[in-house]
Amino acid sequence: MGKTSKVVVCGMKGVGKTAILEQLIYGCVSLKSSFYPTIEDIYVANIETDRGTKERVCFYDTAGLEPPLTGPPQSPTMQLTANQVLQRHYLGFAEGFVMVYDTTRPESLDVLMYLKKDIDRNKDKKEVVMLVIGNRTGPDDVNCLENTCSKASNWCSKEKIRHFEVSAMDRPSLYEPFIFMTTKLNPVQNKTAFPQLSTLSKLTQKNNRSEAM
Repeated sequence: MGKTSKVVVCGMKGVGKTAILEQLIYGCVSLKSSFYPTIEDIYVANIETDRGTKERVCFYDTAGLEPPLTGPPQSPTMQLTANQVLQRHYLGFAEGFVMVYDTTRPESLDVLMYLKKDIDRNKDKKEVVMLVIGNRTGPDDVNCLENTCSKASNWCSKEKIRHFEVSAMDRPSLYEPFIFMTTKLNPVQNKTAFPQLSTLSKLTQKNNRSEAM
């Protein structure tokens, strides 16, 4: 375990961001649980990667965003209000973004479409890890030609980001996306970035042993 990775959890208000984090870390969320609207909370967890190593991750649970009035983003230059975008200081330090929507609320996916564009335009770090989580809170709308999950999956495929469906009430369903995020944030490091120095070190050790004889 080395560095602490910083991950921002974001999305429309009321989609279950806090419930997902509380369930993932503490496993104490039930249908009777109630949460106050988040301003900002910070959670720290040690999460196992798919290689079996444990890494420390700091999650920033952010205030829920307001939905846009016009549906999915049409213009990349469209101006959003302050309560429709992430506060700018998150974009300065975040190494990863977990974007959450409610599978029964199509407008919550629209929020992520705006949010992704805003993050891409304004993030300080060139390389960040993003994933999308659909929190399944009820059955799909049978009257809808394309349900929200299918729409999200298609959008994520175009944006080249991973999409996961979970339930905040089902703790095991949360493991895969957060193991994926933690693994991506902590790639395997090469033994040495300068193989020629490694070779030189071995030759020096060999010469020292020869002189000692």
